[in-house]
Amino acid sequence: MSWYRTKLERDLARWQTEGWVTAAAAGAIRRDLEQRKSLFTAGPVLAVLGAVLFGFAIMSFVAAHWTGMSKLARLALLLATLWGCYAGAAVLFQRQLNAFAHAAVLAGIAVFGASIMLIAQMYHMEGHPADAVLLWALGALLAAVLTGSTPALAATFVLLSVWGTWERLDSESAHFMFLLPWGGAALTAAWLGWRPGFHLAALSLLLWIVPLGFLIWGYHAHWLVVLIGAAVALGAVAAGETLNRHLPISGALFAYGLVIAYAGLYILQFLDDSRWLASRPEGPEGAGIARLLLLAVVSLVGLLGAMLFALKTDNRPALWLAYAAFALEIFSLYVKTFGSFLNTSLFFLVAALIVSGLAWVAYRLHQSKSATGAGA
Repeated sequence: MSWYRTKLERDLARWQTEGWVTAAAAGAIRRDLEQRKSLFTAGPVLAVLGAVLFGFAIMSFVAAHWTGMSKLARLALLLATLWGCYAGAAVLFQRQLNAFAHAAVLAGIAVFGASIMLIAQMYHMEGHPADAVLLWALGALLAAVLTGSTPALAATFVLLSVWGTWERLDSESAHFMFLLPWGGAALTAAWLGWRPGFHLAALSLLLWIVPLGFLIWGYHAHWLVVLIGAAVALGAVAAGETLNRHLPISGALFAYGLVIAYAGLYILQFLDDSRWLASRPEGPEGAGIARLLLLAVVSLVGLLGAMLFALKTDNRPALWLAYAAFALEIFSLYVKTFGSFLNTSLFFLVAALIVSGLAWVAYRLHQSKSATGAGA
């Protein structure tokens, strides 16, 4: 039983006790839940896994017999396998066997990628290897658009992330060109109305944004990452109601913005402080401690504010992410300041006072809200 179903069962029991929901209405709600089939049944999952294994089988078979075949036979085999997968997908879609049809599309994408690599090897094509991954990703995106296949779109985001990372490692640049195919994939997810596609788009963009500070403006632009994350989170707070009228994504946007902002702050605190220290006349040790404490206070206050907002809006993913970031921050600060017991104890004393003060404010707000509700 899912966490949603467990929570709903508790709520239904409480609502029935309060007289807000009749037994008949509660039964109708439970029957509606029973009729809704889960997307994660064994059949579709095994079909997709089978498609992935089939793609590896084809690549292994062709590679094993590659040298013993003529070029014409090689091309014929690759094209026949590729079109066989898509023709099979069309037949399966017509027969309403959608899970197996999506698996066939995914197998076709795997064969397409293998074909790119094997044909390049056959004709001794030399070039930038990452371009082959981009071509593979574009082929997967075209398959997703033509067939409406969500697994194909998921494969597109994975391949685009691999391509973008590869290009960055080779060029040591921001690689803004990543945003063009990513935007096409994100628009496709919106067109299909596939909510998990929004998360895949957000995760792939997050992987592009967080390292941005290492790649632009002298390789020390992590404050820009903090600003981007803060803008996303604050935008989700300010425009949450408007966004949710079209698509309920404000809670997820807030969580992603929180992750991006804290990632930038964490890098500024613990991974990128050499440039700041070198420019301080009062010496690196004093400057480093002062800057670390300032950024740590900003991080902790921001995380505590995010926790309070997540509690207020019942945003569990954001709440748990804030908890995890808070724990990581405290542990990293202890490791960073270990050996300077005075600074360590002073910081934890300040942090304890801040947390205690916010806890008291939250308690008073809760008491005031409860009193208002009772008086009404």
